Amino acid sequence: MKSPPSSSPSSSLLLRKTRLISPFLFTLLAFILFIAVILYSEVFSQCHTKLSRIREREEGCDVFKGRWVWEKGGPLYEEYECPYIQPQLTCQQHGRPDKDYLHWRWQPHACSLPSFNATLVLESLRGKRMLFVGDSLNRGQFVSMVCLLQRIIPENAKSMETFGSLTVFTAKDYNAKIEYYWAPFLLESNADDAVIHRITDRIVRKGSINKHGKNWKGADIIVFNTYLWWMTGMPFKILQKGSFKDDVKDMIEVSTEDAYRMAMKSMLRWVKRNMDPKKNREHRLGR
Repeated sequence: MKSPPSSSPSSSLLLRKTRLISPFLFTLLAFILFIAVILYSEVFSQCHTKLSRIREREEGCDVFKGRWVWEKGGPLYEEYECPYIQPQLTCQQHGRPDKDYLHWRWQPHACSLPSFNATLVLESLRGKRMLFVGDSLNRGQFVSMVCLLQRIIPENAKSMETFGSLTVFTAKDYNAKIEYYWAPFLLESNADDAVIHRITDRIVRKGSINKHGKNWKGADIIVFNTYLWWMTGMPFKILQKGSFKDDVKDMIEVSTEDAYRMAMKSMLRWVKRNMDPKKNREHRLGR
């Protein structure tokens, strides 16, 4: 009968080392995990505290009443750092020599706004959809927001896609979307093509907010703007029925103020029907 093979000195030494190393590795991993949890909790706590302070400021300060002030500090991002700026809007690339225009910031009369914090904004938008709706002025606001945030997001964790009138920037790790929807008059108009829209004789269709509004549903934050309404200074044409392409159109002409009032009432009705004030927020930007 053969006796069981005896362990070699080398295998016994290896076994002893394994027994010594395993508890050490376990302790090290537990320590690393503990530190990671502490750091995450601290960052989350700081973000929560800053958000609370911002809400307190909002309740006690009208941030829309203020003035532009020049600040010596550098801009929050440089033009060359953001690949999403449209070529026709790259001032420095087209030879603009000065940079003073980059140093203006908004200063409310009754309070001071906190410095922009990209991490805080992304945490605030986690799992949410922020939508800019309007003309090229709001498109510029959308691109600026994206440029402010994209700097801290790894290349493989962000994307920009366009689907007709809708452009979507996604911060994948935050499950957050920042979007822009081209609707220059909010109502259906003959300038709704996102590419070909330089039309002198602009017309809007009465009561047509749902033509675009169906694409806004589900957004947590919506920023509307209406700059283009004030570009003509002439009577505005309202299409009563039929198509924009008809040779003979059933239209009426009203003042810009009356047409604008009609559009604002339509937009406010849409907001009331489709947004929950307890969960959603909407902002309106004029000229």
